[in-house]
Amino acid sequence: MFSSQQRKDLIEEARGKVFDVLVIGGGITGACAARDAARRGLSTAIVDKNDWAFGTSSRSSKLVHGGLRYLELFDFKLVFEACRERRRLLLNAPHVVWPQSFIFPVYKGDKAPLPIIAMGLWMYDFLALFRNVQNHQLHGPRRILEVEPELDSERLKGGGQFYDCATDDARLTLAHVQSARLEGACCLNYARVVDILLDGGMACGARVRDEVSGDEFDIEARMVLNCTGPWTDSICCMGDPEAIPKLRPTKGSHIIVPWERVKATNAMPIISPADKRMMFLVPWGDYALVGTTDTDYTDDYDTIHASREDVDYILEAANKALPKANLAYDDIISTYAGLRPLISAEVKDVKESQVSREHSIYEGHSGLISIAGGKLTTARSMAEELVDLAVRRMGERFGTRPAKCTTSKAPVFGKDGTDFSRRLERLAGDLRLDGDVISKLQLLGTGAVRVLGMVAEDGSGEKRLGDGIPYIEAEVVYSAREEMVVTLTDFMVRRSLIYYEDREQGLGCAEKTAELLGRELGWNKKERKRQVEEYRKVVELSRTFKE
Repeated sequence: MFSSQQRKDLIEEARGKVFDVLVIGGGITGACAARDAARRGLSTAIVDKNDWAFGTSSRSSKLVHGGLRYLELFDFKLVFEACRERRRLLLNAPHVVWPQSFIFPVYKGDKAPLPIIAMGLWMYDFLALFRNVQNHQLHGPRRILEVEPELDSERLKGGGQFYDCATDDARLTLAHVQSARLEGACCLNYARVVDILLDGGMACGARVRDEVSGDEFDIEARMVLNCTGPWTDSICCMGDPEAIPKLRPTKGSHIIVPWERVKATNAMPIISPADKRMMFLVPWGDYALVGTTDTDYTDDYDTIHASREDVDYILEAANKALPKANLAYDDIISTYAGLRPLISAEVKDVKESQVSREHSIYEGHSGLISIAGGKLTTARSMAEELVDLAVRRMGERFGTRPAKCTTSKAPVFGKDGTDFSRRLERLAGDLRLDGDVISKLQLLGTGAVRVLGMVAEDGSGEKRLGDGIPYIEAEVVYSAREEMVVTLTDFMVRRSLIYYEDREQGLGCAEKTAELLGRELGWNKKERKRQVEEYRKVVELSRTFKE
């Protein structure tokens, strides 16, 4: 479905066709927009200059949440929308979105006492129409400490328990791209837009450079949608050099530590002692994720990484919330950072964390339609609004009939029946695969069955990529044949979680993985070596906080 050869075929298709819609940007919003447009019967192309979910969409806090903290900003509309979309994702993508229990501890001296927290949790359930995984509960300090003994017992007054959802954000994005492809969309990663094509002053496509071959070609389209997140302003300027900047990007950094160092059974908000800003600690299998920061950012978007200041800020907050953990640099397995494409605030002295998470849609003089802001959780509804506008404009300009959105109840690629996990475990058990391998395979949804089929067919591919690494060789081959992997980094960072969870961040198995990919993608020895070196640079960038 997504092999290297099929990518070449898709490029040829893109060269010789006028599409109804061209989506620029392969993050979650662009992926949802491409899927939406394709399901409406519109001929659709989607391109990204890098891999799917390379930017913001693979660097989140891995949560699909209603935005509890936005209640403090009285942003009830956003919370209602996010709660609704959270439920839809849980139903439509259960292989990559799952329930996550939260504990909200309340301490002596907190600016929001327990009655205020209780009222907020009631409001949270109300805005979810009481259709969350479970409604909230309030607990005294003894009960809280029974489930979370690492909390600061001396200051604890009690707290609440509520539910949101967690996700593998990169795989959630990929699943939407795969869904778009199944609906007929032409999907091209590593296809950089270098210019917007204009006809009579109106956007009619884009000039694209294939980052693999270096060739440039035109993709023509009736409507062009800009879903590039932090890169929105740069694309807008291609269509209109006089376009006014619309974004205020802020940087969000995270750290990942072994679970045993924090022993958190539930996710929990933690408050920074430095500025009283809320972050999250999220259990992540054998690990825990802590973040995120929120600071204005103006440097290179493509090489963003967690700085020492970011890491110190996170560690201080984590150690304040969990004083027994005493986390230090040596506990950190990996770090990552991304950019939020927030809408510019009219008031310049507004704090970064107070900038609205609402989205906005802009129409340029050239007819280029751009969307920015928003949240991972609300990407589907954002895409619906964006494509609705595009369909209306197509009707005005070309006399086409509008088509309605059908994504709200449509399962994404990889969803199977309710007994899928049990069926997968039975298949994997027949092949004598370990539980940790099965756990990772489940994130592929129905793709996991294909992987196991590859193993059963020729009796190979069941070997792990390395000691303690819960990924097998067949997964690498599958990713090259079915998931449009173009580089080694694609697999290590976004098709697997090796970059995040392995103490060596996959450097010990990089050569072996490159060899497996190289067989499928036609890499010679020199190219395999180059791929490993490029991945090594990615790992080194994530470790600069130690310098």
